[in-house]
Amino acid sequence: MKVIVKRRLKDYDAWLPVVNDRNPMRREYGSRGGTVYRSARVPNEVYLVFDWDDQKPVKAYFDHPDVQKALSETGTTEIIEVAESFALDD
Repeated sequence: MKVIVKRRLKDYDAWLPVVNDRNPMRREYGSRGGTVYRSARVPNEVYLVFDWDDQKPVKAYFDHPDVQKALSETGTTEIIEVAESFALDD
């Protein structure tokens, strides 16, 4: 499944190394990787599109104390939106 996360950051440059460091932990929780899109108009706003095995581990990952601590240290605000996507048939 696809998971879309929208985040408003206080400091994109401080956040970027933290999100990269979390790759092994995300894999443990079922992430199969993702893509970060940075807003052209609002440089501290990012959209992350992940491939995830299951929705339940997504919540567990973002609620994990280590993840919360790492994100708060970079000045990251709360997750604004988490959504599941699906493919449309032509």
